[in-house]
Amino acid sequence: MDNGEKKSLLFRIGLGRRAGKLIVGTEMVCDGVRDGKVLLILMSSGASENSKKRILGCADYYRAEVETIDVSTEELGAAIGKSAVACVGITDENIVRLINSRQKNK
Repeated sequence: MDNGEKKSLLFRIGLGRRAGKLIVGTEMVCDGVRDGKVLLILMSSGASENSKKRILGCADYYRAEVETIDVSTEELGAAIGKSAVACVGITDENIVRLINSRQKNK
């Protein structure tokens, strides 16, 4: 992922946050997956092994979609106004489409 693609992705994630359509953090995302609210999990490539294990285990058990993105936890956190974040869960189909559309625009 080049710098322009990374900025675009982080901007789109930030839009989702401002729209109130994101769940932030490993615990909250896993709770959202269990409740059926999370449609897509975006996990930082810089997430700790423990966080990755918990996110992937929860997603596998509940058959949730997970995408590992090539950003640090600090970059992901900065995009949503936090310090460092391992993952975010997207709860709105339109935001999922917006984030997935970046792959088609390559």
